Amino acid sequence: MRWTHTLDPLFTPASIAVVGASNKEGKVGYLVVRNLIASGFSGPIYPVNRKDPEVQGLKAYPSVADIPGTIDMAVSCVPARFVPSVIEEAGEKGARSGVIITAGFSEVGKDGKDLEREVEDIADRYGMRLLGPNCLGLVNTQHHMNATFASRTPREGGLAIISQSGAVCVSVLDWAEQNRVGFSKFISVGNKLDIEEADLIDYLKDDDPTRMVMMYIEHIRSGREFIEAARGATRTKPVLALKAGRTKAGAKAASSHTGAIAGADSVYEAAFRKAGIMRVRRLTEFFDFAKAFTQLPLPRGGSVAIVSNAGGFAVVSSDAVADEPELRMASFTRDTLDLLSERLPAEANIYNPVDVLGDARLERYQLSIEAMLADDNVDSVVVIMAPVGATMVASIAQWIADLGETLEKPVVTCLMGGADMEAGIRILRESRVPNFDSPERAIQTLGGLARFVKQAASPEPGPPVLMMGDRDAVQNAIDDVLSQGRLSMSEDEGYELLRAYDVPVPPTAVAKDADEAVAIAREMGYPVVLKVASSEIAHKSDMGGIAVGMDSDGSVRDNFHYIMRTVRQRMPRARIDGVTIHKMVKGREIIVGINRNDTFGPVVTFGLGGIFVEILKDVSTRIAPLTRQDIRSMITEIKSFPILAGARGQRPADLDALEDLIARVTQIAIDFPQVQELEVNPLLLGEEGEGAWAVDALITLRGSDE
Repeated sequence: MRWTHTLDPLFTPASIAVVGASNKEGKVGYLVVRNLIASGFSGPIYPVNRKDPEVQGLKAYPSVADIPGTIDMAVSCVPARFVPSVIEEAGEKGARSGVIITAGFSEVGKDGKDLEREVEDIADRYGMRLLGPNCLGLVNTQHHMNATFASRTPREGGLAIISQSGAVCVSVLDWAEQNRVGFSKFISVGNKLDIEEADLIDYLKDDDPTRMVMMYIEHIRSGREFIEAARGATRTKPVLALKAGRTKAGAKAASSHTGAIAGADSVYEAAFRKAGIMRVRRLTEFFDFAKAFTQLPLPRGGSVAIVSNAGGFAVVSSDAVADEPELRMASFTRDTLDLLSERLPAEANIYNPVDVLGDARLERYQLSIEAMLADDNVDSVVVIMAPVGATMVASIAQWIADLGETLEKPVVTCLMGGADMEAGIRILRESRVPNFDSPERAIQTLGGLARFVKQAASPEPGPPVLMMGDRDAVQNAIDDVLSQGRLSMSEDEGYELLRAYDVPVPPTAVAKDADEAVAIAREMGYPVVLKVASSEIAHKSDMGGIAVGMDSDGSVRDNFHYIMRTVRQRMPRARIDGVTIHKMVKGREIIVGINRNDTFGPVVTFGLGGIFVEILKDVSTRIAPLTRQDIRSMITEIKSFPILAGARGQRPADLDALEDLIARVTQIAIDFPQVQELEVNPLLLGEEGEGAWAVDALITLRGSDE
């Protein structure tokens, strides 16, 4: 067979060997064979069992080597210690893919990791792609292949699931059966010895049966490849991710403010944004979006119409619409308003949200919903029913369910209640119209649909910003610091690095004693700023190492002595090179920082700076490289942006200079992988036309073994 993608042998094998196949119910090897047979796999299934000559009615073989001819895929269900020989024999038989369901590898410690590497080396020799180990397996419904040990085979549909958790996989399968959600592909990745999310997204982006991709992610290994693959997919189909482990406990400690606020979750948030992936934060959203994206038409825009038989729920729904950035309440056309005014009771509210009153029966709902669907100002419809008055729940639900196959606009329902709503909920569960237990969930889901439509219609991002600098000067400075056994650059060394990339730095010089400090200050011109000069003190203000606004010889002399005495008392072992004298500049305090993430590379953080940045955490984060659009959106999305834009009659800040400086600092981190952290805090941003100045620089490097 001729393969066009390296994962074709995994998703469309012509023949499959199941190693560890069994006749004992409940065993993994039994379930895999049973599922392959039950799913209607059309090619040869070769059970491998050393004792039984037949497994579930199929001829069995003592080993893979005994199988006649070649195989395309081997599914391993044997204990971990036997897996290397299984992969070796499968490779010799021409297998181009393998699924290792077996656990007992890197998840159990060093010995398991070593065994995993051994298996990887064997697979590389034979050009095999491997899924797992420690996984549930995979399903391709179009190929009638269920190579898992799950309890059921999913129905065919447009949803592809990628999950690191087998338990989540099983739960999704069970939920999907109840809600009539079908799958194109279903993949449990396990330990990701070889095949990971980037590979799978790259394959699924061109898979016609797949309408959307959803992922349960605990960690990403190949961050840059993941982003590139997802960016290729999200222009044409929605890709959603539920990221587990959002808490601060998983964040890596760092010396800078940037390192402290650019925790693991904010980095993943930035990565998903760069990739165009829509993030969901709860399993309820995961399920809600799965049904909506695979069963509803996409809206043309974000205008929502609401019809309800309870005024309170209508108000709650209107508030929920206001909370969704991509949604707004629809304004009905005059024809719609005239129709509703003529046909609904005088007490009914004909404006959005439409209140059809507590005694509404099918006719009122039918009239209102049809009017909304016909209104060009309406993009989606929310139908709310409460068990009041003479409401015909089952009849209304059935009428809405019958609409599902013909809808050109998304319609979602909220049947609010319990026992009295059961019949209607059952009807809608079997339909293509999602029902939700609250208006907020329904409207949040519509917001997700509208967000994808907006994203798909947005122009392609421009090219990354490229800045030039004196790379030789920077490399020499880095080499010099590392050769001294240091990983932290002094402030003065940091300034030289910034100047090499034309980042504006005010005049500075280091004084060894008070007389030298006074002489430097006179030459610069008052006022000046004094800072302790030490590569070992990250946050100088905390140590009493900064004096601002010195405007005389006496104040410089006195504060030189004060800084040296105070810092030595508080950090007696720190290396102190003297005191740095700065020409004082003014402006709004900004932070621009880079922290190198092990998975995604340089992560850029921006916000209002100074000592409160860790407390306020009003920052934005992006993954480098950055486009001009990335930089502008970083600046404008922080809550305090009005301060920069010129709030309360102030002149706006020099945003052009700020954009340029962010681009230059980012370029340094891109050009030099040795830079672990680079923080300018504060950056003083002048008013429009006055420029920006880097007045503090904290730079830490990576050692050669990192």
